[in-house]
Amino acid sequence: MTINEVVTVADAVRIRLERSLLAGDYSAGARVKDSHVAQKLGVARPTARVAVQSLIAEGFLERETGQSARVRRFSVQDVADIFRVRRLIEFEAVRSVCQGANTEPIRESLARFSEVRDEQDWETAAQADMGFHAAVVEAAGSQRLSRLFQTISTEIRLLMALLRPRYLHVSTLHDEHTELLSALIAGNPDKALKLWAAHLDDAEAFLSTRTQEEVSREH
Repeated sequence: MTINEVVTVADAVRIRLERSLLAGDYSAGARVKDSHVAQKLGVARPTARVAVQSLIAEGFLERETGQSARVRRFSVQDVADIFRVRRLIEFEAVRSVCQGANTEPIRESLARFSEVRDEQDWETAAQADMGFHAAVVEAAGSQRLSRLFQTISTEIRLLMALLRPRYLHVSTLHDEHTELLSALIAGNPDKALKLWAAHLDDAEAFLSTRTQEEVSREH
């Protein structure tokens, strides 16, 4: 097997693992052993190790010295801080979009969201959710604002996996974003910001409660 083939297999394993993480198949703090990954996906252990290490570098997993990798864990304070930064970024983006920015890319992201069916895996819905918010930030036309959003994108995506029990039906999540888009198109910043705040507040409250419950179980 050539080096290129090894890299290709490792990339494929990384993608499979990433999708499982974003689908909520692993609980926060769960161990992700190289040997288990290799056995589950039918690859050599060194290949699994490369994939796991890549996800550690990207911030999806964490590993203490001499320990197996674990799914990234968040404290209640982490959740609050991430949403604090999200509000700073997204509220500014909403104000900019309401001033007359091109909303077509946002409409297209919601159209893709509309194609997600309730029976599909949560990872697909979470990607659609992330795509919508990223499109709003991008529409603001600020490279620096987009870069800031990108720096917390991995953390947002991991928190989205924990949000799965909040929505029994993907259509409910889609409908929330339809309402957000309608406010943007109307160009009413006060209404848009009010809806945005409620959307983020609800997610933060659910995630804070779930994070606290997981911490309590550990002790």
